[in-house]
Amino acid sequence: MATTEPDPLANPDTADRVAAAFGVCAVVVSLGGIALAILLSTRFSFAADALSDLGRATWDSSAVFNTGLLVSGLCALVPGVVLARNSRTLLHAAGSVAFSLSAVCLALIGVFALPAPQHGTVAVGFFLLFTVAFVCYGAGDLRTEARRWGLFAIALAAVHVAAWAVWIAAGTPGGLALPELVGSGCVSTWILGTAVRMW
Repeated sequence: MATTEPDPLANPDTADRVAAAFGVCAVVVSLGGIALAILLSTRFSFAADALSDLGRATWDSSAVFNTGLLVSGLCALVPGVVLARNSRTLLHAAGSVAFSLSAVCLALIGVFALPAPQHGTVAVGFFLLFTVAFVCYGAGDLRTEARRWGLFAIALAAVHVAAWAVWIAAGTPGGLALPELVGSGCVSTWILGTAVRMW
């Protein structure tokens, strides 16, 4: 019979709690920045635009949106590094690295705002890498005493992929902002859930 590893976040220490606080800050800054940018913009439309359009230099919302993503990405990098430190399995390590890279990509979305040629690469990298992180870290949790958290992470990955699949199957109605919001909600939910585990 296979041996079950302990939950890697079962006994949080000071570093875990600091990382949890940074994770919560990442969510608040990111979602708050997006919401404020939408309020400031006189051009944004869910029917036609991507969230990244809020960061265009010629838009009133650009400073708030880009700064929010830069700060949020840097904050999210902290729990990513601490999760890697706590890894119990190779899957946990892979998930932590993927999440850390997604945080870097999030920060770079704010640096390489549209129409910068690098923007598409870092934006796709963000959405792809955090989904990979959910699957890997969740699979790692399934091999430990944290099975429910593992199922939670994999379910979020499935919801994110399904949102894009439904949007594409429906003929891409509206702008990219619609599936992007689902993805933002999924990653925010996972970060907050992980912060609870690390506190």
